[in-house]
Amino acid sequence: MTCNEDSTVNALIASRAEIKSEMDALNRTIKDLRKDQDLIDVLLLKKMDAEGLSRTANGEASVSINEDTVPDVSDWDAVYAHINDTQDYSLIQRRMSSTALKELWKMGQDVPGVKPRTVRRINFRAL
Repeated sequence: MTCNEDSTVNALIASRAEIKSEMDALNRTIKDLRKDQDLIDVLLLKKMDAEGLSRTANGEASVSINEDTVPDVSDWDAVYAHINDTQDYSLIQRRMSSTALKELWKMGQDVPGVKPRTVRRINFRAL
């Protein structure tokens, strides 16, 4: 269905419902494909490790094992103490917790340097 500024509210809702339904179906398909892909990746890692390979290919694709070191925090209190002691705030991402701030604002508390901004979007639920 093609919509434009002359479309009725009912027509726009119907189009939105149709699009959401199609997106939900595609997302379910993507979720299933990701599970299959993850399983294949585990099997590839095991098989390549067993064969001593770090890179291989066939006529369709090449695969290689990539290793990356990522943080796995076991003691957040120790991390925060370190950040406070060293003032090394580069260790954390610059993003505020909306949930925590909303709670503070409900209690009438402000955080310096932060102000509320209203974001408007359509909330849609299929019936």
